Amino acid sequence: MRILEISALPVWSMEGKGGMPSLRETLRGHVRGGHEVVLVLPRWDLFSPDLTPVSTTAPEGVEVHVAPCRWLPALKAARTAAARIGGGSMPYLARWGLNLAMLLCLTVSMVLTAWRIIYRGRRWFDLVYAHNQYAALAGRIVGRSQGIPNVTRLYGTFLGELIGKPLVWLRYPSLSAGYLAPHDLLICANDGTEGDVVARKLLRDQSRFRFWQNGVDLPGKPPDTSRRQLVRQFGNKGLRADSKWVVSCSRLSYWKRIDRILRAVAECNRIGCDCQALIAGDGGEREPLRQLAAEIGISKQVVWLGAVAHDDIWALMNVADAFMITNDVTNRCNPVYEAICARLPVVSVKDRSTADLLEHEVNALLADKDDWQALGSHLAALCREEALAGRLREGQDAKADALWSWEQRMDVEVRELESLVSHGKPGRRELRTRGRKKR
Repeated sequence: MRILEISALPVWSMEGKGGMPSLRETLRGHVRGGHEVVLVLPRWDLFSPDLTPVSTTAPEGVEVHVAPCRWLPALKAARTAAARIGGGSMPYLARWGLNLAMLLCLTVSMVLTAWRIIYRGRRWFDLVYAHNQYAALAGRIVGRSQGIPNVTRLYGTFLGELIGKPLVWLRYPSLSAGYLAPHDLLICANDGTEGDVVARKLLRDQSRFRFWQNGVDLPGKPPDTSRRQLVRQFGNKGLRADSKWVVSCSRLSYWKRIDRILRAVAECNRIGCDCQALIAGDGGEREPLRQLAAEIGISKQVVWLGAVAHDDIWALMNVADAFMITNDVTNRCNPVYEAICARLPVVSVKDRSTADLLEHEVNALLADKDDWQALGSHLAALCREEALAGRLREGQDAKADALWSWEQRMDVEVRELESLVSHGKPGRRELRTRGRKKR
């Protein structure tokens, strides 16, 4: 197949080293399946507070084109002005209008770029694949214009907690677009954000909906990097070999609630454990979190690693003492899968999204979301009690057996896409070929 992929999300959002593994692995899976992949990206990171150019680096075998999105600077300036008028918090109507404007403007930019690839380049595709709700409408328009199937891929949703509100599709049009934009197939990640609940509310045809868990990007072989080697690599950031290490891996956004991790580490050290928090990732909350660490007296106990290559994340998990995640919306995400596969004990919050993955005193230690003292006590227990840590590591083995690798996950998807194309209506390229044969 020739697949035209339209993404509102960057592949590598953190200094070209990190980003969404699920997006990256989706592209890799399509290429690994033997298909030709052309990817359209916006020139700017749509969701960054600043005007940040998007990295055009993509997995091998993926051809990248850029949509200019010349309207985005003006839109971001309007956001800044609206927030200033609202005293730091953007008024609801302003946020509603600006989000809708971004959806519509991005749709036009993506469609025009896709048509330029198709018509100027005289290229024809078998399938359009839209990543994220902001690209869903563009995928539908391009698919209909070419007479080919369109697929929408959602990487979770923020509608889960909002779906009970009246007229939710009208109140949150940009969030609802991924479900409401017509599609031949809608794939949503089972990441704990209750995308299946939203689908039952917004979709009429459930037969076109797939709710799949992400895979795990396992290393080719277990990492053999030692703690001393990692100290040499990250020692300039304050990493010490003689302390206990707890790893966190995520984009530094507010809903990730890294502040809970910092307060738990402060409590752990107050109890008497020399524990360092290794914060892998970057984002808009970095400076506020640095200030918080200074305020609670643990600046030297926090190692800000920034964007870290995936192999280095595996190396850190292989020698760390614990993994910690305390998100607000959902804690069912790829770093948890990787910690499980690395046999790393987890300290986390009680969350129904991870009820089948993290069990208290089986493979994890859990506490209420804002009980940072209990989280700190759990972390101290792991640092002090080798028997407890060993028991939790053993508990990860059974959980790891139930997880997909990314190869397994994408094999399932590729077969579904191939079936969709083979049973769908003939695309414009196929119709032209038939016309030439008749003549």
